[in-house]
Amino acid sequence: MNLYGYDNPQYDLYIRQQNEKKNIRLLSNAAGLCVMGYVLIQNIISVIILLTPLGELYNTSPSVQSVITIFYSVLSLLIPFGIAGFYLEKKTGTDVFKFNKPVSTPLMITAAALGFFVCLAGNYITSVFVNVMDSAGVTLSSPEYSVPGDLGGRLVYVISVAVVPALVEEFAIRGAVLQPLRRYGDRFAILASALVFAVLHGNLIQAPFALIAGVGIGYAVCITNSIWTGILIHFCNNFYAVATEFMIADITDEKTLNIVYYATMAALYAVTIAGSAAFVVLKKKRRLMPSFTALSEGKKMKAFVLTIPMIIGFIMMLYITSQYVDFR
Repeated sequence: MNLYGYDNPQYDLYIRQQNEKKNIRLLSNAAGLCVMGYVLIQNIISVIILLTPLGELYNTSPSVQSVITIFYSVLSLLIPFGIAGFYLEKKTGTDVFKFNKPVSTPLMITAAALGFFVCLAGNYITSVFVNVMDSAGVTLSSPEYSVPGDLGGRLVYVISVAVVPALVEEFAIRGAVLQPLRRYGDRFAILASALVFAVLHGNLIQAPFALIAGVGIGYAVCITNSIWTGILIHFCNNFYAVATEFMIADITDEKTLNIVYYATMAALYAVTIAGSAAFVVLKKKRRLMPSFTALSEGKKMKAFVLTIPMIIGFIMMLYITSQYVDFR
């Protein structure tokens, strides 16, 4: 019964759609403000470093650079996404930070293998994209960090590149962004959170990869019902990147480097493909949460993307991205 005193299915559907759009926009506003906060905090830290002796140390010491990078990651992500997460937890009643035990350990391990395989494929697709852009006269770049040569420096480097980002980025994206969106269907939540994940990376080398990887990680998190699965995949991917950097720095003979690199890649593909096959068997009847909403996938995505905070966040990150594009 509606306010006119009789049943009207079309009116009820309209009201339901409007309420769902309103709720999705609330989540979008939170995510957009988080992106804006992420950029603002990083700029504040950059100014502090620039105006203090830390600036010279950052440019000359790889170890200091790694330590500062840790602070960048923790402060710029945990502050805005943490505040948003706790707000949304109270507002929506969602268990935003689902660091609970996965439904099964074997499923988590094999889901991680699948997610890492998606990351490897994403790396390959991104490299093809970069080469195509380069052949078209557009050079794409990304932030570069000095690789330490000493053991202590390398341990800190691993923590700054592989451990900390895996924890704080999964907390932010697969926690504060993905979990509240799941009530509107897992497929939508995975794609929307992957989009935010891509935007945060701020350059056209890392962003396309992050979009692909974000879909794989989001799927694994939803299937296992645990953010720990995303952390494991994220760590494996970033550690692989760090190990490759160490390999390039340490093996000076090009022929030997190629042999070691391609042998490593062959082993990784073999393990992740076998793990992905095992995942298909183990997941059995587990499925993504379907959408029981009145909105189509397109309308949900439109409601999520087209809010003022999200648009401003996108524009801010596009400006940062433009700094890493060179037109020849």
